[in-house]
Amino acid sequence: MQKRDVIAFLDQYAVNIKWKKNNRIMDVGCGDGGNTSILTNYVPTDFKLVGCDISTNMVKFANDNYSNERTSFAVLDIAGCLPDSMKGKFDQVFSFYALHWVLDQRRAFENIYNLLDQDGKCFMMILCNNPVFDVYRILSRTSKWCTWVYDVQNYISPYHDSEKPEREITTLMESIGYTDINVQCKDSNFSYPDIDIARKHFAALNPFKIPKDKNNDFMDDYIEVLKELENRHKLNTKNFLNGITLYYKLLFVFGRKPSSSEHCSKY
Repeated sequence: MQKRDVIAFLDQYAVNIKWKKNNRIMDVGCGDGGNTSILTNYVPTDFKLVGCDISTNMVKFANDNYSNERTSFAVLDIAGCLPDSMKGKFDQVFSFYALHWVLDQRRAFENIYNLLDQDGKCFMMILCNNPVFDVYRILSRTSKWCTWVYDVQNYISPYHDSEKPEREITTLMESIGYTDINVQCKDSNFSYPDIDIARKHFAALNPFKIPKDKNNDFMDDYIEVLKELENRHKLNTKNFLNGITLYYKLLFVFGRKPSSSEHCSKY
């Protein structure tokens, strides 16, 4: 699902980028490096790319499997303090399926702004709305699972309940100083051919530490709640015995950091 969405995002944006010589690129929230590797297919050969992630284990895996003379990976908390060595050093900053994990959205967007060189551009794909987030909430309110499923807001996109997420992000970016802002909310869906594949996928993404001896029972309830949500909203007419179609929303976000001449022209 993520790979397909990342490719669709890059097909829309990356093919129209006017790349420079010695392009300096960052991928924020690179995870295991898989999406960063996809990004390299859209970039000319003359570049330096840094993938960053808060997880030391993820960064190690990415360096072991995807690093080369042009691509490297480093530990960085995008909601933390930026190293001076990274400030203003990047022509493009990308982020795929990562920023919805960040509780402090303002700090993340400020840091991305500060990573950019003058006239630098950011391209971000953010998970906006997903019924899985509602599954977390419902299970957290049950006596059966509340012991393990708690602090669910830490795992839910900050835009999940927003009626106007495009306006919310645009206002935030304007207040920071971005220009040429474009935010689009896109409907998307992904079909799992059978229930077992869906179950394995959701289990792999589950952020809660469920005891091993209770995991099968937990996933049974997880799928049942998801089925109920889908049926309630009439989002899925397929038979759940044959598969699941998950309906969700993505935010495609673009912004640019003004050049020094643009700053001067204001005064």
